[in-house]
Amino acid sequence: MTTFAFRNDADLGAAEYARYCGLVEAAAPLVADLSGLAMPDRITAAAVTPAQFIQRQVEHSVLLNRLALNTVSAVPAEAATAMIDHVRTNVETMVSRFYPTNRAAIMWRDSGHAELTFMPEVYDQHLHPSDRQLMTVFAHEVTHLAQFAVRPELAFAPLRCKLLDAIAGLPHEQHRNAAALIEGHGQYVERLVAQKLCGEPVIGAIHGEPEPSGLYRELKADPAAPTNQPAYNTGERFIAAVIEAGGHPLLRLALSREDLVPTDAEVEEPTLWLTRHHAAVESADEGTSAVSA
Repeated sequence: MTTFAFRNDADLGAAEYARYCGLVEAAAPLVADLSGLAMPDRITAAAVTPAQFIQRQVEHSVLLNRLALNTVSAVPAEAATAMIDHVRTNVETMVSRFYPTNRAAIMWRDSGHAELTFMPEVYDQHLHPSDRQLMTVFAHEVTHLAQFAVRPELAFAPLRCKLLDAIAGLPHEQHRNAAALIEGHGQYVERLVAQKLCGEPVIGAIHGEPEPSGLYRELKADPAAPTNQPAYNTGERFIAAVIEAGGHPLLRLALSREDLVPTDAEVEEPTLWLTRHHAAVESADEGTSAVSA
């Protein structure tokens, strides 16, 4: 059974705080039903202010970059230090500008655990989500917590794979795209949750719900925005193809093994991945048949 821990770092009123806690708790069983993954033993969620979010996002990014660099011995210490310094400066600049577009995020802390972090101020001023929409948003993030329970290294897999493939001199289309795998699955589950809640497999507001602010839409459309929606969409299509081919057992395999992370080309054309990893597809099929029998 999953236990929940909540922190009111944004100093919300009791009723508003209880509302968010309830929506996170309500999202978890939907993820358990629809993600194909087991829920983590514990889910921690924190309501934060924008200033707190910016600080924690910088700390989170630096931590994950350090963890990734620690696993790639080919990067000299001086280069690793320079990369960390660049990450710290760049992330602070980008998040300070684009935080109004953030719906929620998973933040890794130095204590070694991940938190579902959200900004009520952004909801009030920019996103204007209904309870239904917030449940889909929280379901997306809870899916990430379930992924990390399968393999914690997924948290820094995007950078690790990028570094290793660049060092190996692979052409861009052969670089592994762990972010598409992780975020594509999150969006896939989010869409299923929306379908279950309102009958429409929609990401975002539905008819009759408030639309985001003009600033939100403007920042989301900015080419410099850190969240690249097309990459989420191609990742979601890849996940759908994996599940269609081998069900949730194949999805769990893909999440649990670094050698199964798809390349950029395979995310765009999942049949390439399914062909290259035919043995994994067969293994997943055999596992499903054994369970059914």
